[in-house]
Amino acid sequence: MKKMQKTKAVVREIGGLVLDDPAAVAMIRVIAKLNCRNTLGLNADRVEHFKRRLTERGLTAADAVIVLLNVDDVHGGPLADVLMPGFNWQEIRDRGEVPFARGLAGREGIQELLGIFDQEAAAKLREMTSVAVVVVDHGVAEVFPA
Repeated sequence: MKKMQKTKAVVREIGGLVLDDPAAVAMIRVIAKLNCRNTLGLNADRVEHFKRRLTERGLTAADAVIVLLNVDDVHGGPLADVLMPGFNWQEIRDRGEVPFARGLAGREGIQELLGIFDQEAAAKLREMTSVAVVVVDHGVAEVFPA
């Protein structure tokens, strides 16, 4: 059995006091991933739509994934810009809504990008054989079966 190490918080002075607490960072990450489930639930109708589109287009789970990308997220925004270049997200913001890019994307490309910023989500997608929904929100990615 693996021995657990105690991780201690450290206070550093970097232009002021900074608390470096790995346990707190891990907890925030867990909560962010749980919040991605809420994002999935709020977009259930769009997930069903894109599942039908996947079938209509003759695509398989190996070909494509369904993406739900918060455009205002640090990772979702750049990914949305790659998938939907030139789209005017500001119109959505002006209506008081959070802009989300939702659609189908190539599985291989999404797999590569997840590997850059969320190894846990990348591993989860690699292991999934069914149609996957990739949610990028709250600074993290999470992968769910469609």
